[in-house]
Amino acid sequence: MTVTSMFPSLLTFAAPVILFLAFWALSYLPLAGLIRVVVAAANRGSAWVVHSRVGKWAVGHYGPIGSYAPIVLVLVLGGIAAIGAGYLFVELAEAAGLTNSAVYRVDQFIHTWFGHERQSALTVLLDTATNIGGSISLGSIVAVVAVILFARKERASAIFVVVTAGTGALLNLGLKMIFARARPDLTSAISVARWYSFPSGHAMGSFITFGALAYIVLRQPWPWGAKSAGLAIAVTIVVLVGLSRVYLGVHWASDIAGGWSAGTVWLASAVAAFEIILRLRDEKVVPT
Repeated sequence: MTVTSMFPSLLTFAAPVILFLAFWALSYLPLAGLIRVVVAAANRGSAWVVHSRVGKWAVGHYGPIGSYAPIVLVLVLGGIAAIGAGYLFVELAEAAGLTNSAVYRVDQFIHTWFGHERQSALTVLLDTATNIGGSISLGSIVAVVAVILFARKERASAIFVVVTAGTGALLNLGLKMIFARARPDLTSAISVARWYSFPSGHAMGSFITFGALAYIVLRQPWPWGAKSAGLAIAVTIVVLVGLSRVYLGVHWASDIAGGWSAGTVWLASAVAAFEIILRLRDEKVVPT
């Protein structure tokens, strides 16, 4: 094989990698700054709660509450995320089937546009992303991570990842059966897909799985740069998996938005429940 003949093959391999790194960089740079801002705000908020009149009153009646400030923050943010995402999901579900709705028109426009704008390097990247977001790949990732967490004696985190991802997959199946939305015309699709369309199983499954993994990463005693890098990888994969389903022609854009919104509701609920269980365990209310 000559150098000339090798160059297209190398370019075909390198271009998707370069695109992935570009997506990752676009995620990492803002996330690194955002995490620092959120952590600083959370620390100030916790200190304010502890030293406020309400905090002093609670200390007098119930003892020190400083250790509970993080769990309160998680519950508040999780509740806001769950309510907002749940509202979005309901709105999408109602509007997706109406031919005179803005959601329907946007779906049609994006589906048609992607059908005419496919490029070889992007196709390789997004076909790989859609394979990562499949049930077998996600299940394998969860299994490997669970084994690693068990080996590190992080049993609670391992159970959290397995239960959150597994029940999320079952929830997606139930939602698909309820809404029973047909997929786009697959004659122009460049991938194979079966069963119902809304909400996207790839989008919802990858959001819940990589969201749970990102949460575990954030709980690790690692430098914030490493945490930001891990979170950026999770965000990049979730975005690319969702984008891939529309690009390949097997989902409407609203299917992806529905999968992400439903995934947000479930993941926020799971994280809040996990934080409460950990707090109760640490306070020896729940037997270890």
